[in-house]
Amino acid sequence: MIKRTTITRRSWLAIGLLASLAVNAFFIGAAATDVLNSQPVSDRGSSLLKYEVRWLKTLLPEDAMAEVKAAFDSGRPEVNLHLEQLRQLRADLGGLVAAPEPDVKAIDAQLVRIRAEIGAMLADTQELTTGALLALPLEDRAALAPMPATN
Repeated sequence: MIKRTTITRRSWLAIGLLASLAVNAFFIGAAATDVLNSQPVSDRGSSLLKYEVRWLKTLLPEDAMAEVKAAFDSGRPEVNLHLEQLRQLRADLGGLVAAPEPDVKAIDAQLVRIRAEIGAMLADTQELTTGALLALPLEDRAALAPMPATN
């Protein structure tokens, strides 16, 4: 005798629930991605500046960090200009790469321009950081010195 397996009503409900959860997870993930990708350029620039001073948060007192953050707020427009320039340079690179017969020399030259722009952006950010730190009183800056190693 052949045993026939049938899908019971309970099994159908479980399958439906799993399918519903999978569809919901997909749409929630898509919505979250859309929200994250729609972040304004000015916020992207601020995250670059936040990255630059992440190490300072544990070393400086709150009032000193407030001064550093104020200096960063003044530097956001420059960072945003670099980001816009990088966006254009990368779009141009995309056009070069997508050509039917890509010009490798032009691509290499475009990569050099992109690296130069990234370097300029990092130099400006580091200059801003260093300037903000040098404007702090000595007692605040002293916390940035490495601790001597103890054995």
